[in-house]
Amino acid sequence: MRIIKILLLLAIIPALVLGAISCQTLQSLVGPKAKLEVIPAETFLSPALIRKPVTFNGTGFGPKEMIAVEMVLPSGMKMKGLAEGEDLVGLAVGDTDDKGNFTAAMKPMATLNWFFQVGWTPLLRPNFKEARPIPPGVYKINATGLYSDRVATSSLKIVPPPKKKK
Repeated sequence: MRIIKILLLLAIIPALVLGAISCQTLQSLVGPKAKLEVIPAETFLSPALIRKPVTFNGTGFGPKEMIAVEMVLPSGMKMKGLAEGEDLVGLAVGDTDDKGNFTAAMKPMATLNWFFQVGWTPLLRPNFKEARPIPPGVYKINATGLYSDRVATSSLKIVPPPKKKK
């Protein structure tokens, strides 16, 4: 009976040690938690967003990784160009540096399509008469590493434009 206990201990102890090493290795592969900052975190829709676009700063992703930044639409919100049930719109794309950090800004086309929802003329000029800007609210923003599958989440608050002074 004593020999059986010793054999069991000899089998269990290496398994526990290997399990602990595996968990530690897995944790080091996963790396730090990814983080996302939206700049500005709060804005109103105006043509100024074309000249000074919403920008996204992220950390904690894999090195030299492509990052997709998307806005998650609230349930039931419809948007031009999206099929029924689609709830993600691409805002920006960026690449991380050697340390897993990135900065990406919205391009004018994304701002016009997703924030202002403009129409387009046959000459591919924005038609602001057909614009249907997204309503004020808090919108969830995700940044996803396309290789590591790490996801960082933040938010962007769209507020009503300031009242015009008389």
